[in-house]
Amino acid sequence: MLKAIIFDVDGVLVDSMRFQADAWVKAFKEVGITITREDIYELEGSNNRRLIKSVFEKAGKEPEPWHLEQLPEKKREALEFDQIKPFEGILDCLKELKRHFKLAMVSGSHVDTVTKVVNKYFSNCFEVVITGSDMERGKPDPDPYLKALEELDLTKNECIVIENAPLGITAAKRAGLYCVAVASMLEPEKVEHADLVLEDHAALLDYLKSLIPE
Repeated sequence: MLKAIIFDVDGVLVDSMRFQADAWVKAFKEVGITITREDIYELEGSNNRRLIKSVFEKAGKEPEPWHLEQLPEKKREALEFDQIKPFEGILDCLKELKRHFKLAMVSGSHVDTVTKVVNKYFSNCFEVVITGSDMERGKPDPDPYLKALEELDLTKNECIVIENAPLGITAAKRAGLYCVAVASMLEPEKVEHADLVLEDHAALLDYLKSLIPE
C-alpha cells in the first residue's frame, strides 16, 4: 500500500541542474580544475564533500581541507538562484498528491540552498526534508533515504522514490526502495538501474497522476 512519495530535488522538482553545474564549473576553475556540466550531472545527488573528492580524484589531485570548506561557498556565490524554477505542472501535481500521500524531499544539496528552494516554491508541501548537510554519508550510500523512511515512520514497501541521477538511484536501491527515474539530464541508459525509467517530465506527471486513487 503506497503511503509516501520521496522526491529528489534538482532535476526532478526544479529545473536547476544547468545552473548548479555551471556554478560548480566556475568554483572548480578557481582552483585550476576544468570540468563540464556533464561531469556534474553524473555526480548529481552527492553531498558537497563527496562531489569535491570525486572531481579532484578524476583530475588526479587530492583536495585539501580548505577546498572542502571554501568550494561549496564559492559554488553558492556563483549559483544563479533566481533562474531556478519548478518544472511545469509539478506544483499542481504535488498539491494533488499531498491530499493522498505523505511527501518527502531528499536532496544532496546544502541545507541553505534547499531551504531557499522550499521557502520560495514548496512551503507546506513536504512533511520531511533531508539535505546534504544532514548526513555524513550522502548518496550513493542509502543513508539519506533510510533517514527519510525513519522520519516518515513508514516501511520500505509503503514508499517510492522519484530520482533523476545515477548516484541517487543507487542510494534508493541500496535502501531497498522502489525507484522511478526521470531521464531529465542524462541518457536513459545512465539511469536504467532504476525500477522504472520515464523519458521526460510529461511522462513523470502522467505517472504521478496515475498513483492518485480514484
